[in-house]
Amino acid sequence: MIGTPHILAGGAIGKRAGSAYLAVPLAFASHFALDALPHVDTVSYLGLGGLKSDLTIAADTIVGAAVLLVLARGHKRMRWILWSGFAAAIMDVIAMFPKWFPNTSAWPGLSHLCSFHSALSGSLPVSEWPVGVLTQVLTVALAVFFLIHPRERTRQAE
Repeated sequence: MIGTPHILAGGAIGKRAGSAYLAVPLAFASHFALDALPHVDTVSYLGLGGLKSDLTIAADTIVGAAVLLVLARGHKRMRWILWSGFAAAIMDVIAMFPKWFPNTSAWPGLSHLCSFHSALSGSLPVSEWPVGVLTQVLTVALAVFFLIHPRERTRQAE
């Protein structure tokens, strides 16, 4: 799944969670749940590799972060929202460590975490792009909905 749905879903979790201590781990865990959904990765869909792939991923991440920043601006839980968005997307950065820094593949736990991340991927072949794109569009739409709508207030005693 591309970065924007991860970032926005994490931000929505940060807004709705009752505590930052709960929001950040839940947002991190949401990454794995979202990756298990059927989706098409932009880089594989466009057939990109090398620098073009890295630039596409960076642009997507910047767009997701910018949208989250705009939606979180001025909210009393802005820090929770931003940290949760970061936590939801960081697994993709962690998964790139062995590519960028080959010696990190020997770090304790990193290879297991990256293997777990890869095993959960619900990435679809390019031929099934409508389903793969739809899951991401719906994820973004739900996340934006929860980010812009306030919680329903509890009724006061009559």
